Amino acid sequence: MNLSVFITTLVRENQVTVATGMHAFSREELAESVPLLQNYYQHDIADMPDIAPEFAAHSALQAAQYIYRIASLTQSRQYSAATLRDLLPILSSATGPADIYSADLCLRYLPDLISLAKGLPATDPLMIHMKEMAARWPFSSTGMNILPLEGVGIITGHPSLLQAYADRIIASKDIQRCDDPQVMAAVTASLGNYADLLWPGFNTAPTPGLSA
Repeated sequence: MNLSVFITTLVRENQVTVATGMHAFSREELAESVPLLQNYYQHDIADMPDIAPEFAAHSALQAAQYIYRIASLTQSRQYSAATLRDLLPILSSATGPADIYSADLCLRYLPDLISLAKGLPATDPLMIHMKEMAARWPFSSTGMNILPLEGVGIITGHPSLLQAYADRIIASKDIQRCDDPQVMAAVTASLGNYADLLWPGFNTAPTPGLSA
């Protein structure tokens, strides 16, 4: 299965179907994937609060390739700690809101892939890598009870990302993500007078870094 078909199947059907063999992505394959990702972005921004970040084709395409490879590795499991980095495409760190949101179009499926690979031991190099990546891309990994390593400042600095992040935290009841004061404020404001209904126990839950 090529990359464009993978993206279409992932987005439209929420299914992961990949070839277990590792093939290099052709220029044609990459070129035809960009319009698909941009079209996905155009549909997705309708559900974003405020004004969504712009589309960053490079970040969206990198993330799509990365998720394809991760999906393939979770099925084949033909890797070692020494070769894992060579098998996975480089996913650059986010430098702005557009990178975070565009990469999220595919990275939001990383928690699902980690769940699918839950049969792997915690010491498996792929499992370790996926959890590290989830910590590096917090916007795409709420609900995993993993503290972010980077990127939160970019999220809190953009109104649309911050509100969407707060909504995801509430939906997944990921109290650890409220460690950041700005995130906590956004979550509290979103819950309003309905905290007991939307997140029972939120007001009494211990928050890492914020509790006395």
